[in-house]
Amino acid sequence: MKMSDLARLAGVSKSTVSRALSGSERVTKATRERIQKLAQEHNYKLDTRARNLRKQDTLTIGVLLPSNGRQDWLATDPFILEMLGSVADSLEEKGSHELLLAKHTNNDPSWISEFARTRSVDGIIVIGQSLYHDELNKATDYHNAMVVWGAEIPGQKYITVGSDNYRGGRIATEHLLAQGRKNFAFLGDIRYPETRLRHQGYCDTLAQAGLEYRSELTTDSEHSSDAALQSLAELLNKPSAFDALIASSDLLAISAIKVITDHGLRVPEDIAIVGYDNITLANYSTPTLSSITQDRVSAGHLLVKKLFEILETGHSENSAIETELIVRGSSAVSEQV
Repeated sequence: MKMSDLARLAGVSKSTVSRALSGSERVTKATRERIQKLAQEHNYKLDTRARNLRKQDTLTIGVLLPSNGRQDWLATDPFILEMLGSVADSLEEKGSHELLLAKHTNNDPSWISEFARTRSVDGIIVIGQSLYHDELNKATDYHNAMVVWGAEIPGQKYITVGSDNYRGGRIATEHLLAQGRKNFAFLGDIRYPETRLRHQGYCDTLAQAGLEYRSELTTDSEHSSDAALQSLAELLNKPSAFDALIASSDLLAISAIKVITDHGLRVPEDIAIVGYDNITLANYSTPTLSSITQDRVSAGHLLVKKLFEILETGHSENSAIETELIVRGSSAVSEQV
């Protein structure tokens, strides 16, 4: 039910409904109580978020960081930290709004909907879709003003901001094909929606180039460096050689460089590597890391923009930022001395 519907039932204006539900003494006690009773009967609650926004009051924005049960996740993921900084900057530009940060290392995702149900926040930004699509949908039953950094998924009830992950997988693969690479490996956990799309772009590009997809050269490593080291070492110890590697994150790619060089191989001469995210550390690895960029500053601004669209109008649309390849030493032999 909308405020206009309640006003029509009560036979008053929308402004009178707003004042009555706010407890304003500008409305007579009898009218105030009658409107409050009607609101209760029809399960209508005043949208204080929009009212606060119009009055330029301070809003409280919850920022959730799903860690998928990894205790080290916040401290070791530069991409998320850089995006979080952009969100904080964007909220500051919008006014004196408070940011409430929440992170759980428990594998049980129910904390997300519980946060939406119990916390007195005006809006929610989730940085990291992880494997929690169903729980995020459930959270919208309690709080519709929610925007998620992640992939667009059929049937989602929440707004997403993300990048074109499929295209990212394609252009990374096309670049390595142009370098003459023929045997490809993929490092990343394809259970995750974003990684799955990158992997699909990778597979389709290999097929179009007439190359066979080799499932034994795809690892299901999670984003942690320890898992990456173990998974890649197992690949290198197999007889199936590869000369190109696409990693679903820069942290995985940087870990891959280490384990490859520890095995006495050279990057990029023996194995060329492309990562994903273009984090700041990509400029300082040895060799420097080629990567698919996702502009964290633009992403943070867009997350906040979409959230405020919901707060102001009750509606917004999914959005995606551009992806492009940044070529550095890990995939360009010409850059090596």
